[in-house]
Amino acid sequence: MNPECDRIERRLIENGYKVAAIHGSKKQHERNEALANFKSATHPLMIATDVAARGLDIPDVEYVVNLTFPLTIESYIHRIGRTGRGGKKGTAYTFFTPEDKAHSGELINVLKQANMPVPDELYKFGTTVKKKTHSAYGAFFKDTSEAPKATKIVFGDD
Repeated sequence: MNPECDRIERRLIENGYKVAAIHGSKKQHERNEALANFKSATHPLMIATDVAARGLDIPDVEYVVNLTFPLTIESYIHRIGRTGRGGKKGTAYTFFTPEDKAHSGELINVLKQANMPVPDELYKFGTTVKKKTHSAYGAFFKDTSEAPKATKIVFGDD
């Protein structure tokens, strides 16, 4: 049982909305049914935890609302990536609180890289990005995934 997810789902149903909910405590057949109802638009709202952040192919998602900021910036990108699939436009709203302060620098960078406006209020949380560490190399780890590809250098005329 996910009390927060279930509470939001219940509240929306009480107010007349058709809503589907997916979270890790639901049985697989319940998740499949909720997903089918959402995909067919019989339930145009979905309440979900990170269990829905990756691997679900759901076309035409117009809005994503993050009530909580995810634990990593990568999860944030996957969550908001539910919108705008296949070149379509979508909107993502994210509640960002003082408890999320550690992610402000990363979020600012992601927004800038996407040419999105950065709210002035977000800068108040700071722009520091915590250096990533490696489980084996610690703080000496250097992420080279975005480094330019090596080129072959030839010396002399041999």
